[in-house]
Amino acid sequence: MNFNLLPNEILLAFFDYLNGNDLLHTFYGLNARINALLYKQYQCYYFKFSVLSKRNFDIIYQQHIPLISDDILALHLSDSDSNPGQSNLLFYYSPSLRQFTHLRSLSLSHLRSKEILLKVSIELSYLVQLTHLKFCVCYIPDYNETDFELLTSNIWNLPNLTYCYFDIRNKRPQSFVIPSKITSSLKYLSIMTEKIKLNSINRLFQCTPYLKYLRARIDCLEHNDDYIGSSFSTLTNLHIFIMASHPSKIISFLRNIPNLHRLNIRIATCYFINGHQWEDLIRNYLPKLRTFHLSMIDLTIDPLMTEERINELMNSFRTSFWIDERRWFVRYMSKKYFIRFGTVSKAFDFIGDTLPSVFKSTDSQDSIEKLYTTMSRISDVTLANQSIASKICFPKLNSLSVKCPINDQYWSMISNLHQVSSLSLHLSTDFSQSELQAFLDRMPHLRTLIIHQDASLPFSMAIFNCTFPSIHYLHLENCKHYFNEEDCTILSHSSLTSQCKQLDILVKNRQSIIILINKMTNLCALRARFTDEKIFEYEPSRMRHNVTDETILCKDEDIQWMIDQLPSTCIITRHPLCINHIRIWLK
Repeated sequence: MNFNLLPNEILLAFFDYLNGNDLLHTFYGLNARINALLYKQYQCYYFKFSVLSKRNFDIIYQQHIPLISDDILALHLSDSDSNPGQSNLLFYYSPSLRQFTHLRSLSLSHLRSKEILLKVSIELSYLVQLTHLKFCVCYIPDYNETDFELLTSNIWNLPNLTYCYFDIRNKRPQSFVIPSKITSSLKYLSIMTEKIKLNSINRLFQCTPYLKYLRARIDCLEHNDDYIGSSFSTLTNLHIFIMASHPSKIISFLRNIPNLHRLNIRIATCYFINGHQWEDLIRNYLPKLRTFHLSMIDLTIDPLMTEERINELMNSFRTSFWIDERRWFVRYMSKKYFIRFGTVSKAFDFIGDTLPSVFKSTDSQDSIEKLYTTMSRISDVTLANQSIASKICFPKLNSLSVKCPINDQYWSMISNLHQVSSLSLHLSTDFSQSELQAFLDRMPHLRTLIIHQDASLPFSMAIFNCTFPSIHYLHLENCKHYFNEEDCTILSHSSLTSQCKQLDILVKNRQSIIILINKMTNLCALRARFTDEKIFEYEPSRMRHNVTDETILCKDEDIQWMIDQLPSTCIITRHPLCINHIRIWLK
């Protein structure tokens, strides 16, 4: 009653804090006045369909979207394993995007369909109010250069677009297709997949003359020396990964950005740029630079990288420019097949099988122990079995990989598990259920559980006797066990699956899938595979090699059988990249 007494102006301002999914789900149907506000006066709808269940997606699109399409400012859709087939469903309900006349932001993630991407590309011309466009982790293996050219030209032709995030991957890496159009609005551009050749960078800036922010991968590996730089005076923020054969090309490129304020640069090269070279570049050519994040990596390890050479490089970053004037400190770390120089401005993720064998820093207060305290993720499952000279502590982890059984040394390093939300568990035959239960009890915020086991080892269903009712995503594909109907019944009654919303699993037969869907009441998405062999649809030659009807156990008739068995509201599709996977979006 108190809420209903609030004036319309306050209610409309309150609505701005909710996305369209929650807004309509919570308030539509309360009374005629609220319904009128939602349909006739509110004009700022934002829909994030990537976090929506299938049932709610259907309700919103069938009941509400036709009546509020002019008032929708932002759409975010996804074809991820949590929402398989969502983009197809969008175009089933709305054959055209042109109905969203005031759309300002469009985000599409995990697209796998060339047909859908071409539809979006063509429809862009009608979205004249669009200011933000994002393609995130889209993989279109049969997308060709002509298709890319059409898409980029239509993007650059949008009159009000200021921000573009371009992450569309192809089967084979290729160079970014520079558009033929010139945009007067685009200022923030991220190109996350295709490399931009250094010789093409000038053309990119010519067609994007007001660019302020660029995030991209630049290829300087070409051996020709015909690069002629031009001034990129509008650019103030640069975030790049460069593959370079020689530092001179990097320096030549950076010299042409006189108004740069922020530089985040990762370099893969055989020739490190020393501190004196960086200092000269910054003093003489980048006078406005205030934020500098540097990472230089050599994955091959130069055999001439002696202790003397390492110290020489480190000392070049110990001048007054680095230590006193800018206070930019540099770390050196090496492992087997890996060496890295980088500024100490950001936390490092530790990924690999061994801890750094050498650690140096230009900051007298820095240490390897301090490095560990900043890390949020560890993927090293053998960490507790290594000989460790100094005391190690990881107090801020949110993602962890662990091998069972866990020895006592592990708890001296990782005592605080309260922030861990994702656990990758590697099982052996002698794991203790009570030990595992105690381990899970120390992670109150755990939501994702991934179980690994070697295929040669027998899988024990006893793990599902553990109680932990807050797992939302359970990944069992890597445990190398095919769940039969009895296994699926046990799994569906486990505390580990009581709140599970997404499940990845290997199954013996299609009936096992029906059991899981019928008994796991909170399940929203299921990905299942029937056979060990991954057969990729975009590699015909591989499909034909030693592949028979008996090998492809997930056949079209299996999918049709499940369509007949499950509610009509379920979306059942074959995985677009691996034809032995099926994906089901339900509830």
